[in-house]
Amino acid sequence: MLTSNSKDKERSLSFLCCWYLGRRRVAMLLLLSLAFVVFVLGSYTINKESSNSPNIHQSIETIEFGSNQTPLSRDLSSLYSSTRRSGVDIIHPPPPPPSLPSHHPCDSFSFPPPPPPGLRRPGPRPCPVCYLSPEEALSHMPKLPFESPVLKNLTYIHEESPVKRQEEGQGGSEFGGYPSLEDRTNSFDIKESMTVHCGFVKGTKPGHQTGFDIDEDILPEMDQFHEVIVASAIFGKYDLIQEPVNISEMARKNIPFYMFVDEETHSYLKNTSSYTDDNKRVGLWRIIVVHNVPYTDARRNGKIPKLLLHRLFPNVKYSIWIDAKLQLVVDPYQILERFLWRTNSSLAMSRHYRRFDVFVEAEANKAARKYDNASIDYQVEFYKKEGLTPYTDAKLPITSDVPEGCTIIREHIPITNLFTCVWFNEVDRFTSRDQLSFAVARDKIREKVDWNINMFLDCERRNFVKQVYHRDVLMNMKPPRASSSKVLPEPLTLPRGKSVGGRAIPGKKSPGQRGKRRHRKVSAGGKNMR
Repeated sequence: MLTSNSKDKERSLSFLCCWYLGRRRVAMLLLLSLAFVVFVLGSYTINKESSNSPNIHQSIETIEFGSNQTPLSRDLSSLYSSTRRSGVDIIHPPPPPPSLPSHHPCDSFSFPPPPPPGLRRPGPRPCPVCYLSPEEALSHMPKLPFESPVLKNLTYIHEESPVKRQEEGQGGSEFGGYPSLEDRTNSFDIKESMTVHCGFVKGTKPGHQTGFDIDEDILPEMDQFHEVIVASAIFGKYDLIQEPVNISEMARKNIPFYMFVDEETHSYLKNTSSYTDDNKRVGLWRIIVVHNVPYTDARRNGKIPKLLLHRLFPNVKYSIWIDAKLQLVVDPYQILERFLWRTNSSLAMSRHYRRFDVFVEAEANKAARKYDNASIDYQVEFYKKEGLTPYTDAKLPITSDVPEGCTIIREHIPITNLFTCVWFNEVDRFTSRDQLSFAVARDKIREKVDWNINMFLDCERRNFVKQVYHRDVLMNMKPPRASSSKVLPEPLTLPRGKSVGGRAIPGKKSPGQRGKRRHRKVSAGGKNMR
């Protein structure tokens, strides 16, 4: 009896269970159970096969690194090595670099908001820049050079008797070799190996019988290898030498500072500075005297070391050019890390703080009488016929066609050397205003190869250089007038009750005293309101 009752209860319970769950829920439970069993069996099979499988070696024949690598990836590419064993290439992965952090310390840096608008219009001024310490900056120097796109071998034309041709657009000089328009066109046709005009067409080597001659005892020093140099120039005693500041001991020891001067400036230095013919130095600057300058225009002579520095120093990796009107106030290693190595660039210049268009720049040069108007108009019309158009947002990511060309930060590789060569040829052919020819030289190269220039903000440039006036402006400045005017002393104030001429002065304040005190209150209030 008990047995039958228990069986009836079990049947009733199973019936209630099925009725409660329904057919669909029961089927779902069965599917989940089946999936769990298949997963367990599959995991067991995979583990068993992997334990019995042999090691697999993959063969990688070539690893190509494009020009868009970061400095870290360029360093790592040199560490890959392959060993040949039984016809199998075994690739050894590179060890992680211990000195370079995965995140740059300046990644979180951002520009502060601009100052609120005031009554006075603020002029160009420096803005904050995030630098690493000189030691950290040096550790970020790439071990391999930046890859020069397409162009690998660049040589220069040598001609003892250059001839000027009679053709449209023919300018130039004997120093530059009078390149023809056909030579100009060929210089923009980028190939793996090229030979172009780049100044110094005469003589045995740059600086020796070339029309830009340098003392024999200094030429071997200029052929030495240097990782970094800083250079500047003064011709026609146009500027005063500015001593760099905030330079680390490491940079003072390893980075030479070169200042090119002509004979006129050389004579001026001997009479007005600490320079002597024995030490050939003014502070950090090593003075290099240039003889037989090729141009009568001092500013055009200054373009030779500015744009052809790679020809004067053939064994230098990096250079920083600053015009002589600037004072360097940041360590060179910090500048290179910020504007070249961090951005993976081979050449960096600041854009003009106000103008972005070549045509606007040309009109500004004419208004300021920087050059004769006819020559500027001729150059601009020549570029217009070639297809130069006003700057618009359509040129992005190019941010400007007009540089503030007083600083150039560059790595000396074939593509940057070619750029400064063709840029110099434009300056030699047309006007010496290099801002007018910069965009043409840059864009014609960019039409052929994937290469760009880091054009950073002008306020960032003003962070690492301090601008001063040219020497002639300083000489013509009037001295302050504070010492020339006579200031009458204030009348003595006698204490109350004292007598003057037998009369006693009452304690009441005089009207002049009350007015003077009111005047001081107004002045104080006006000062607070500014």
